[in-house]
Amino acid sequence: MDKFTQAYDKARDVVTKQKFEADWQAFSEKAGMAKLLDASGFRSGAGSTADAVRKRLEKAARDKERKVGEVIYDASVNAKSPGLLADRAATIKFVKHVHHVHKRGGQDVWVYAPPKSDAGWVFDEITGDAATIKARLEHDDEIFSADERKWMSTSLGKARKISEDCKAKLAGGKVKSARTSVKDMVKRWFLDDADNADDLEAAFTTLYAGFKKIAAACNKATLVFADYPDWRAQRDKYFGAAFRGGEGGAFPVIYLEGAFTRLTGNSGKMWLCVETVIHEMSHHEVSTQDHRYDHHGLKPTTGSFPYATAIENADSWGYFALDLAGYLSRADRDKVLK
Repeated sequence: MDKFTQAYDKARDVVTKQKFEADWQAFSEKAGMAKLLDASGFRSGAGSTADAVRKRLEKAARDKERKVGEVIYDASVNAKSPGLLADRAATIKFVKHVHHVHKRGGQDVWVYAPPKSDAGWVFDEITGDAATIKARLEHDDEIFSADERKWMSTSLGKARKISEDCKAKLAGGKVKSARTSVKDMVKRWFLDDADNADDLEAAFTTLYAGFKKIAAACNKATLVFADYPDWRAQRDKYFGAAFRGGEGGAFPVIYLEGAFTRLTGNSGKMWLCVETVIHEMSHHEVSTQDHRYDHHGLKPTTGSFPYATAIENADSWGYFALDLAGYLSRADRDKVLK
């Protein structure tokens, strides 16, 4: 596996086609595990399901004086069920690390926080003999803390506001209807030394269409933040990731890493967290690329960073959005535009 949606689809397939141990199967149906894993994404109104799974596991471990990994293993034993015991155990483990962090109107924000000690996706991780499976099921060092999960939701809310603001200020994608300050802002981040009028018109059209999509994605009924296992060894060097054009599921998935989460509690750095969300949303919704990052310098120049490259650069979209919405300080802007 190499995508969250693949793990999600696998878990959904298990709860709809396989059966847990009898008592756990009854609990699964009562708690709504199959309802939680809806075809369109984690179902609104099922936010308590993962909490119920965690509570049942903890209670069973206390009552039976057993480890949680052993409880999950036993809950997955059913010789009459199709499929593999390991997949049923991995599905319970998957749901155990799902957190419903925010509800706003018709939108639900979820965070999938797998253990740091896992080397890969849960269905790749829960394999081997019984002893190995039980030991891996015991991993509980979640990669995102409760505070970090709240931070993600807060950043999304600000990214939503900024994206809507950008959409409005880009005035339907037409240069002639935009304020001079907005035109200057587009030139600042995307037009190279040639300052071509056709490029300016094209930039307005592209940015307006793009921020319409980004704003819509920030308002999706289901949105998931997750961790990308391949980056575990170097996660403090990365802020986030997203698959260009999405990853085939019915909901946006944004991967956030250590460089993002270590900013938790530092309100002076909130702008960088929001920029990360917009940056990754531009990958997801507009298929932008990572030609350059802020530390490389984002000033458009005819030779090394022309308009054609800047307009498809994710970090340029992120910083432009913050600047246009008035959230980027002059010092930070000057530092990045080098």
